[in-house]
Amino acid sequence: MASRDVVEHLNHLGIVAEVCRESGVADWLDEQEPGKRHQVSVGTATTAMVLNGLGFSNRRLYLVPQFFADQPVAHLLGAGILAEDLNDDCVGRTLDWLYDHDVTRLFAGLALRARRAFGIAVGRLHADTTAFSVHGQYALDLPEGLETPERLKAAAQSGTAGADASSEDGEDAGAPTVIEGTYGYSRDHREDLKQGMLALVTSGEGVPQFLQPLDGNASDKRTVLEAVQGLTQPLPMSGETPGVYVADRGRSSAEHMTPLITAGGPWVSRVPETSAGGAGPRAGAARDPGGLAQQRRRDAPLVEPRAA
Repeated sequence: MASRDVVEHLNHLGIVAEVCRESGVADWLDEQEPGKRHQVSVGTATTAMVLNGLGFSNRRLYLVPQFFADQPVAHLLGAGILAEDLNDDCVGRTLDWLYDHDVTRLFAGLALRARRAFGIAVGRLHADTTAFSVHGQYALDLPEGLETPERLKAAAQSGTAGADASSEDGEDAGAPTVIEGTYGYSRDHREDLKQGMLALVTSGEGVPQFLQPLDGNASDKRTVLEAVQGLTQPLPMSGETPGVYVADRGRSSAEHMTPLITAGGPWVSRVPETSAGGAGPRAGAARDPGGLAQQRRRDAPLVEPRAA
């Protein structure tokens, strides 16, 4: 009997799956809890969610098998894995596991493996935050008819303040970090929606190296610097040298520059045109009397603090 040839299309998913394989995504995640075994391991399920997120990210979890139904799953994820194995129980269990094990820590470990596998340098670092709006009705215990955007926002802010106070008292110490979906500055101009935020640090080539989920009203002034330090401080432990943080011109104010200078890491930023050639309050506040920083004038509009 004549053999039948089966043609399967990997498309871009084949490239992504191979990058995940060479980086050791599934293997490293599975090593974090070697005694836990399921038909689909958390590492394999995480790789599946990465593939799914490139083209099916807005669908419900129970529809994930539908995405893989016409994909060569064995080639992408390994022998013995079927599309129906990637059901909502599998994906939900994996999301719970990732949450319990701190996604920031896990991502840092994966980023290190990727740098070693592909020779990614961290000579230049870029950092910023982004927001993700969420839809739905929020149980804030307001009387029906009074749930205006202004009242919802005020109630959410009040709840956030209470949450901050309880965390300062040391409650729930050791528990996984829970971000607060709340109202904050909306880049999408949807102040009526709650949001969560994400701090991200990338290499000069744009490869993500650090991420941290944040409350929806987190301040860039604090979180961006913390994200940069979260990446650069552990680098010497892996034999790597922290790179130069390339800050946008919004960081050239005194309130942003002072923490950068105090942290001692190398960084560079552009002076805004409104600084009038290096003079004025912003440029003056940018100078460091201790000699850690150097201010160029407008003909070379860069601020280049460097460690002593």
